[in-house]
Amino acid sequence: MAQDWNKLATDIIELVGGEDNITSITHCVTRLRFMLKDESKADDQRIGQLNGVIQVMHASGQYQVVIGNKVGDAYDAVVAQLQNLAAGEVEAEEREKGGFSLNALFDIVSGIFVPFIGIFTAAGLARALVTMAVTLGWMDQASSTYVVLNAIGDGVFQFLPIFIACTAAKKFKCNQWIAMGVAAFLVCPSMVGLKDAFAEAGGPTLFGMPVVLPDSGYLQAVFPIIFAVYLQSWLEKPMKLLPGVLRDLLGNMLVLVLTSLITLMVVGPVINTVSSWIAAGLMAILNVAPVVAGFLIAALWPVLIIFGMHWGIIPIMISNLMTLGYDVIGPITNGTNYVIGAVVLAILLKTKKQGVRATATECLASAWLGAITEPAIYGLLLKFKRPFLIMALACGISGAITAAIGVQQVGILTTSVLTLPVLAATNGVPHVIGIIVAAIAGFAMTFLFGFNDDMVVDE
Repeated sequence: MAQDWNKLATDIIELVGGEDNITSITHCVTRLRFMLKDESKADDQRIGQLNGVIQVMHASGQYQVVIGNKVGDAYDAVVAQLQNLAAGEVEAEEREKGGFSLNALFDIVSGIFVPFIGIFTAAGLARALVTMAVTLGWMDQASSTYVVLNAIGDGVFQFLPIFIACTAAKKFKCNQWIAMGVAAFLVCPSMVGLKDAFAEAGGPTLFGMPVVLPDSGYLQAVFPIIFAVYLQSWLEKPMKLLPGVLRDLLGNMLVLVLTSLITLMVVGPVINTVSSWIAAGLMAILNVAPVVAGFLIAALWPVLIIFGMHWGIIPIMISNLMTLGYDVIGPITNGTNYVIGAVVLAILLKTKKQGVRATATECLASAWLGAITEPAIYGLLLKFKRPFLIMALACGISGAITAAIGVQQVGILTTSVLTLPVLAATNGVPHVIGIIVAAIAGFAMTFLFGFNDDMVVDE
């Protein structure tokens, strides 16, 4: 029977306290993310029992309703019924009243990166497929075919600041077009080549003051543009005092120029330095104790997924890719989907309960084919507890092996059975062997002593 998304949307809106209790709504890959005025008005139990809802979470300052890989349909249906709320918008006064907190930080991070993570992942996969073709000798790297196909994925990475500016402006409630204009200034070809162009003159200057630039300018930069847009949101405030015509003619120009120059001279150099320190710190930890660090990161990754906090790590991965040219955290977590699928497969083969078999079949397909793990985590692993602990242990094994062999990944890839050959070609066969070993360990431990039908409580 097809899911009635309109009915589900009506029920969710009613059970979270009605439209008047909703400040904003966004969604990520699997969850509806509400900002509620009063979370106590939401009925967690009844929402969790709705057909189409996997779980309800309070995390990152948000009221999260886990739907699964059909979350886009649920989101569209909810937004269509919200008459007085623009989707994804958060009222400025509500954000300012909340002040700074860890929850607010995760809300900002998820609001900026979640909307474009799909195209970013697609670009990473496209670039990885081209790299695989070169590695296997199917394509000549010196050919124009390689240049064209590689540019399909590489273009998103090169001009990443423009994507970030677009979503950051929505999150910080400022002019989206000015934000994208600032990003375009930073990645303009003349700015990218500015350092080399004036190398013989001792480097570029602005009114006699030295301009400090990264070697490749701000192409692919992650954090500088976020802080630039935040700065823009404050610079726009006094411009609202100008009369309408002057505000349109001069206000926008002043904000664009001031944000661009302050970012170039102050914000960019400071944030780039801090980003380099973070990357160097992570590398130092992995160099000192790679096995321990890899085990802990991978074992805790499913816990971060539960609370939606893994989105707070994604920007660090992206920053590593842009500053170092590779990332070491992503490969450590690559085994998660495969291990979860293996544990679910063990439950599927061992159970004789029809309800558990049906759930396990759906969860297995979601994890191994759709690269979506929340249905398995909430629907089976947490429900029976012991499989979750085994899964975390097996993920830790995968992470420890990956860190020990020093895998460096050149993109953020979707991890499913379909992309396993890509991982083998780009990250190396030993990386995939480590993942398979961990998945087999998770399967074996679950099948032998991690699950039995006595754990199932018949309704």
